[in-house]
Amino acid sequence: MTRPEAGGSGRALTALLVDDDDELAHIFVRALERSGFEVHRARTGTDAMGLLAHVARLDAAIVDLVLPGVGGIEVARRVRAAFPACRIVAVTGLSDKAVERAFLDAGADAFLSKPVELQHLLDAVAPPPRP
Repeated sequence: MTRPEAGGSGRALTALLVDDDDELAHIFVRALERSGFEVHRARTGTDAMGLLAHVARLDAAIVDLVLPGVGGIEVARRVRAAFPACRIVAVTGLSDKAVERAFLDAGADAFLSKPVELQHLLDAVAPPPRP
C-alpha cells in the first residue's frame, strides 16, 4: 500500500492517537496504519504531553475527551500550539454541544462522537487536497 504523503513532500504522514480504551485504540491504530500513517499512541494525556516533546512532526492527532492525567481538551490545545498545521480530531462518547465547542475552541478541526465509523475518522485525518 502506498503511504499518504504530507503535502506531496514524499514523506509518510504521522499521527498521534490519545485514548485510554485499548480495544478501540487497537482498531484505530490498525485503520490508520493501513491508510499509511505512522502512529504514536498514548494512553493518557500526560503520556501525550511527553510524546509531543519528542516528535518532530505531527500531521494528525486523534484525541479522546476523558483521559487519565491531562484531559483531552488541554491535549488538543497543546497539539495545536506545537503543530499548527496538524489535523486534530476530537473523539468522545459525550455528544454534548458544549464539549464540542470546547474542543473546537481548543483547536480541533473535527469532532466525532463514539461509536466512530472508521471511514469518518480516516476522512477527518486526511490531508487537504493539493491545489
